[in-house]
Amino acid sequence: MSLSRNGTLGGPGMRKLEAPADELDDTDGASARGGTCSMELRRSLAEIKGQAQFLLYLADQIEESLEQLIDEADPCHGAFLCKVLGMYSGQLESKHQGLGEKIAEACQEVYVTVREHEMS
Repeated sequence: MSLSRNGTLGGPGMRKLEAPADELDDTDGASARGGTCSMELRRSLAEIKGQAQFLLYLADQIEESLEQLIDEADPCHGAFLCKVLGMYSGQLESKHQGLGEKIAEACQEVYVTVREHEMS
């Protein structure tokens, strides 16, 4: 999975953050294939993917900003980069906690789906 390293969230290497509507519609996709994956589970998985991509984006931005900070001679720009790094770091920390909770919820839905499939 490649993400934009040019500093833009929607850059050319950025993948779409949501699943296409036809992937979320469980009336054709999973049902037609005999699956029991709920629309809620599909949405949860799409949200997890989007949040994970955002975390990767933040990590890339932190890495690039740290490289710039090391080479920065201007104290004013260095101070700016420190503020940016603090912002990115705060976002990374808060978003990873929400992602963990969402993953736990999705895993529970997967377990239920697997049990339902095994019982049928």
